Amino acid sequence: MPNRPRTAFLRATCHAAVVTLAASACAPDEDETEAPTDDRASAAVVDVIARDLTLVAPDSIAPGWTTFRFTNTSPMIHFAVVERMPDGIGLAEQQAEVAPVFQDGLDLLAAGEVDAAMATFGNLPPWFGEIVFMGGPGLTSPGRTSEATVHLEPGRYLLECYVKTDGVFHSYNPEEGADGMVHEFVVAGEASSAPEPEATVQLTVSSEGGLTMQGGLTPGAHTIGVDFEDQVVHENFVGHDVHVVRLDPEADLDRLEAWMDWTRPEGLQSPAPLEFLGGTNEMPAGTTAYFTVSFEPGDYAWIAEVPGASGKGMLVPFAVPEG
Repeated sequence: MPNRPRTAFLRATCHAAVVTLAASACAPDEDETEAPTDDRASAAVVDVIARDLTLVAPDSIAPGWTTFRFTNTSPMIHFAVVERMPDGIGLAEQQAEVAPVFQDGLDLLAAGEVDAAMATFGNLPPWFGEIVFMGGPGLTSPGRTSEATVHLEPGRYLLECYVKTDGVFHSYNPEEGADGMVHEFVVAGEASSAPEPEATVQLTVSSEGGLTMQGGLTPGAHTIGVDFEDQVVHENFVGHDVHVVRLDPEADLDRLEAWMDWTRPEGLQSPAPLEFLGGTNEMPAGTTAYFTVSFEPGDYAWIAEVPGASGKGMLVPFAVPEG
């Protein structure tokens, strides 16, 4: 992630967690969603399970193209952002030095004390600006499974979810000795032989051009490739990403747009106003992520987690026709 001076705001307190993106059908029963018992996930597919405010995932995986399969058994909406940590930094430092700062700042924002909030965010550790955000499953509604694929280099990583419930980030837990919705894992060993996915539809996202799509959508499963043409820090201190949401006949796009801005009291607050099917969290400029979605005929939208998404071309409704 790029340096974010005093506005280093968001992506720490909740960044990450439950690997997700691209939607599938309802999740299996809990007794069928046990995480792998082996430390090393096989076949370059990593199962991540969200159970209430807990992430269950392997502790070690191989480098290379990796598909995060996220099953949300929780009654709350979640996502999982993948964060590559600086050398010598891991879960303990994130929970002690970052998560409390973000929660304190969020509380001040909710009270309307913007200047005090900014001063609080200035207490983030210097290493925070060295975190590299590497995608991961996007917003996934309760009972759904989504998949996202990224290329991982060796190193130490976190999975994190910073959706809010009752004004508290899921990645923050004030209880002593308890962690928030964050999971640490190591990428090491022999690289997997998994190939780069082949997209059926390609998206490009940029600060200048917004979200553009190449290819058509039909009912059924699609692999969505997302090219990050650039990456910038938006007014809510996060980079752009891509999520897919199903629109019902009463869908209020203004409300949806406002909900995607975490700095608002209602922003990223569970429950979500509509059903989310996955996507990809932010990635560095010049990289590509993939996610899988199974579409039924109906109305949908691509949307980024940025304020004023429609004015930036990052809220794009589309339809999947019959047949």
